[in-house]
Amino acid sequence: MKWNLKIIISIIFVLIIIISSFNINAQLPKSISQDIWVDGIFEGTITIGKSNGDITGMINHGRSSTNGVFQATILINDESFEAKGWFKNNLLYGVFKKGIFSIPLIGLIEVHRSAFKSYLIIPNGFIKASYTSSYLPPLNGKYGIGVKNFHLIDESRKELLTENPDDFRELVLKIWYPTDNEVEGEWYTYMTELMFAWLMGRAPIPLLGVSKTAYEDVKPHGKINVPIASNSNFFPVILFAHGLDGTLEIYSSFIEDLVSKGYVVISMNHPYIAGVVEFPDDRSIYYQDFYSQNNPDYTKIAIRTIVDDAKFALDYAEILNDTDNILKERLNLENVGMYGHSFGGASTSICCFEDDRIDCGLTLDGVSYEELIPIGVTKPFFMMTADGRFNSSGVEYIWDKQESDIYRMSINGSSHYGYTDVGLLLSHMLPLIPQNILGFGTVDPKLMIEIVRSFILEFFNVYLKGESESRIIDIADDFSHYIQFEYK
Repeated sequence: MKWNLKIIISIIFVLIIIISSFNINAQLPKSISQDIWVDGIFEGTITIGKSNGDITGMINHGRSSTNGVFQATILINDESFEAKGWFKNNLLYGVFKKGIFSIPLIGLIEVHRSAFKSYLIIPNGFIKASYTSSYLPPLNGKYGIGVKNFHLIDESRKELLTENPDDFRELVLKIWYPTDNEVEGEWYTYMTELMFAWLMGRAPIPLLGVSKTAYEDVKPHGKINVPIASNSNFFPVILFAHGLDGTLEIYSSFIEDLVSKGYVVISMNHPYIAGVVEFPDDRSIYYQDFYSQNNPDYTKIAIRTIVDDAKFALDYAEILNDTDNILKERLNLENVGMYGHSFGGASTSICCFEDDRIDCGLTLDGVSYEELIPIGVTKPFFMMTADGRFNSSGVEYIWDKQESDIYRMSINGSSHYGYTDVGLLLSHMLPLIPQNILGFGTVDPKLMIEIVRSFILEFFNVYLKGESESRIIDIADDFSHYIQFEYK
């Protein structure tokens, strides 16, 4: 971005008015809490006058990725300073502090995908830094993330959810796989504008003030079609199934960290069951266009369809393990798990019951179809529920039937839709609207996601990588103030 003299003078004039009207220290943001996670971290160099030094810090975003609060430590000539303040679009405003002394920090900032630079006006200087930042939680594993998309047609199955008898079943997969951290490639976008418009349209109230391109601020951690990790590891495979009228994209928080820890996740978008599915030929299919409350067979057909989708996806994984230019001979198909939300949770329990290739399953506030699992799930199983559903009839049915290891957990103040990314996204995009009004419960969305992804990871570590069951119990102890938990 080029700065002309008129813009710079205008900015300085506005800043002088601000500074003269307010006490800087009184207006500063509170220190950034690290109890759960911060949205971003940065490190780089700083020049003040003729002195050079290093700067490290953290940020939390506001309503977009170009505004928020920052906190930093600066080391110049063996002397340490603290800095904190705000950034908004191209403005930077805060203070430098050392002990009880402080001076204003005012500048211009250019923010890019993984780097930023700031031209300091007060004091005179320059900052150049690299950073990682996302609305989604940070990765805890040693791997980066690659994603590859597939459009499949199962010519062995007729499509039962359309009126055309010649339609075959179609399926869209996004496969997430571990990569080397420094791999070069194109970052993938969280979702498309069409999908984001669908998502915002599902809200119980109008989401005024949310930009139609706000999805671009999410900034997930993966890159498209990049090479798989260069070590020789075989990676366990996990299937993921979204909920009815959902899409795979809104569960990225519960997928990315698994991949960074050495799993391949095959996530499915189920046409006519997903809220919206986009195909490579620019077709888009909306759930609302096909679902009919007057069709008593819809749910029965839909659940059988997505169960068979999952089995077909696992069949296709075997083909990819033989032929794919990225995934060939890297999938450990002897260790396979599955998880899903709501309707996808029902699919998970049925697939665990019906398909011997699947070793364990986990549900995110899943529903159950008892007639399709007459003797229970028969595999190690974990049921997470919304607040108030810990002892629901479906949960009790599976619990009572289960002879393999089984766990159940409910998060205090959680809701059904809290088991998605959406509450977290809206905490940025609409921070002043209470989460419970939007249907996401009263629990802090960062805490909710941290609890869920911690249990997901340890469950699959135990049953796909052979780690001790005590790891799950340890997680329950860590979060004991926020959850109900039981196992047998």
